[in-house]
Amino acid sequence: MKLSLFFTYDTSVKDWHNSGLLQREIVLYQRLIKEYGIKVQFITYGDDSDHEFIDSSSGIELVPIYSYMKMPKNKYIKLMQTILIPWRLKKEIKSSNILKTNQMLGSWVAVIAKIMFKKSLILRGGYEIYLNTLRTKKNLLHKFFIYSISLLSYKISERIHVATNDDKKFVVKNFNINPEKVFIYPNWIDVDKFKTNKTIKNNNKLLFVGRLNSVKNIDLLIKALVGTDITLDIVGNGELKGELIRLAKTLKVNINFYGNIPNSKMPSIYNQYRIYVLCSSYEGNPKTLLEAMACGCSVIGTAVPGIKQVILNNQTGLLVEEDVESLKSTIKLLLADKALQKELSKNASLYIKENNSLDNAITYEMTAYNKTIA
Repeated sequence: MKLSLFFTYDTSVKDWHNSGLLQREIVLYQRLIKEYGIKVQFITYGDDSDHEFIDSSSGIELVPIYSYMKMPKNKYIKLMQTILIPWRLKKEIKSSNILKTNQMLGSWVAVIAKIMFKKSLILRGGYEIYLNTLRTKKNLLHKFFIYSISLLSYKISERIHVATNDDKKFVVKNFNINPEKVFIYPNWIDVDKFKTNKTIKNNNKLLFVGRLNSVKNIDLLIKALVGTDITLDIVGNGELKGELIRLAKTLKVNINFYGNIPNSKMPSIYNQYRIYVLCSSYEGNPKTLLEAMACGCSVIGTAVPGIKQVILNNQTGLLVEEDVESLKSTIKLLLADKALQKELSKNASLYIKENNSLDNAITYEMTAYNKTIA
């Protein structure tokens, strides 16, 4: 059996490496190769330099698109050129039994390949992209584009993998998709690496991990710390970093920015903190939250889609409203209550082991592959 994984549009292995996510993203496929003997090739939006980050010993075959065709400088021509990818890679694609997308964006390439070469297609969405687009201020043309590629991809694929039951309901209702071909496959965590250890955790510090953009609501978290001696440590980069630095200085909030850290080093980072906070406006099935819980952090999250499905209030963490006072009072409460921290920590790590383990994900994947080509 051979699987071709189509990367998210305009994403390369080099991008995964630079963001610190490479090892997290490939471990599932390395296990599938080792334990089940399947063949895996990555069709990426990189060039020959992608080979510097995944070598042949991994068992993964790399097919960087821009090793086969020239990369246009114009972003619109670059997007339009993607429809030619299946023709340029026809030899590589024909050798596969199953095509799979890593995200919805770029899925049209896999759809064209499926139609051309009569292959089975699994459509994976780490989050429901059209639903998230509706929550933004994107223009109507952008929303129409996302809706169109989503509709086409959902209709054409044999199987659809979504992260949450809410996403499944949205897909079935808004795209008129047969619910029997939509499966809930939550994000997974390697619980052999992401687990609680005996590291002494910081008593008066909070941790946030993620991209610094408007969806993450980090300004809300900063405002909630005004007038306290609590320090916020942030792992991640993004377009709002400069703005957040200025806000923290203006409000006299203690904050440290550590940039991107390789995912392989994150278990030791999470284990230095007692409390992890995620106050996004919405999420899919956030891996950083799952990782923090696996490492025994007591977690606080906003009661929004994607977070409230993971955090069971007063069981695996604490849920708050999207307002400063609610967040501030909950942070203070949790910092002061060591018994509550201990209880939430234990429940959170157990929840991840039972619901989001890598072992479960491998079983799900092989079941999907076997049923797709049966």
